[in-house]
This record gives sequence, C-alpha cells and structure tokens, in this order.
Amino acid sequence: MPRGSVRARNVTLGPEMAHRLGRVLRLKRGDQIVLTEGGPREYEAQITGISGHAVTALVLRERAAPPEPEVQLALYQSLIRANRFDLVLEKGTELGVARFVPVIAARSVVQGNGETSSARSERWQRMVVEAAEQCGRGRLPRVDAPAAMEEAVRTAGGLKLLPWEGERAQGLPAYLSGLRVRPRLVSVFIGPEGGFEPEEVEQARVEGAVTVGLGQRILRSETAGIVACALVLAGLGEMDG
Repeated sequence: MPRGSVRARNVTLGPEMAHRLGRVLRLKRGDQIVLTEGGPREYEAQITGISGHAVTALVLRERAAPPEPEVQLALYQSLIRANRFDLVLEKGTELGVARFVPVIAARSVVQGNGETSSARSERWQRMVVEAAEQCGRGRLPRVDAPAAMEEAVRTAGGLKLLPWEGERAQGLPAYLSGLRVRPRLVSVFIGPEGGFEPEEVEQARVEGAVTVGLGQRILRSETAGIVACALVLAGLGEMDG
C-alpha cells in the first residue's frame, strides 16, 4: 500500500486496492488482512468498510516484516516471450530478487502483440505486486525499463555473473563457495532463447562478468533465471532459515 496510508490506527485504501480486495479476493467487512508500506513493519488489520471506490480498515497490531536478503540481487533477464518473462518476475519476487532489468540481447524476443511500453510496464509491476502479496513479502522489487545488453553489463554493479552453456570449467555453486569476501550486490545476466551471442559473452567478460555453468543440461531462459537466483541466494547463505 502507499506510504502514509496508516494514520494512527485507521487505514484508507483507494480504488485499485478496493477492486483487488473486494472483486478479486472477495473479501468483506470483518475480514482480516496484512498490510505493508514497504518498510520494516507490517500491520494486521480488520476491514471496516469496502466499496468499489475505497477500503477502510482498523489496525489491530503491528509487527516486524519478514526480513529482506542482505545480498542485493539484481536479475538482468533477457526479454523472452511475455508469459515466460512474467513467470521470471513472479518467481524472482518470491525468491527475493531486489531488482529486475529486462535486457535486449541480440537474440531477444521483443514483446509486442500491440501492447504499449506503458501497458507492459504496468503489467510487469502488477506481476511483482501480486507475487509479493502471495509470498508475504513486504518490499516490492524494482522493475526497470528495458536496456540494451551492452549498456546493461557496462553499468551493472557488484559481482557480475553470467550463466552460460559454454562454460564447463566453473559451476555457479562452486564459484560462490570459493569467494573469500561475501558480495553485497550480485548482478546476474541471463540470455534469451538461443543464448547470448559469443560477442556478447566476450563483451561481458571485458566488463568484468564471470561466466559460470548451471549444470549439464541446457535450460530454458526463464528456468535459468529462476535457478540462478535460487543458487546465488542459497550459495550466499540467504536461504538457510
């Protein structure tokens, strides 16, 4: 919910949340919900009124929100078919990805079907909101505008990892276990259907990216993105609890 929605013990939510809570989730007066403003606290509240235009609720208690990963994970996912890219947003949000950057690589599938860039952006944002609600995550990951691969790999921060089917000498788990210093930021680059062009891999290496393997099988782009994120977070101790 927007920051500032909680005033004393009373909460008022606008038409968008009214539609979602009333029409989609079919909640009614008296039902209890958990609300967050994206900070370290969340609120258990009881709905006191609901219509097509607004929802009012009374805060019953306040508690600490589930913690975010200490490692900031940025997923640079190459654009693929819309439904598969949406899956990456959903599962990445559940895992704890802090930032999504859609990447336009040489073999990327440019999403179209008459959808404007603003409508696509709204759909992406809706995907992460719904995924965060489902998994109880209080802080929404950021979804950037699409960026060209060359620019993305040049401007990415932290430890840059590029899972690549051509890398046979170094697997991702082994590489992470060999790190002497735990990174605070990890940027993971995932290729499109058909993979990165060899020139893109070499350019990424020039910019400091480390190529790693994800096993013996060639994974779909969306599978590789989800698996890589899970391996990074597990390898850095973010999934021990």
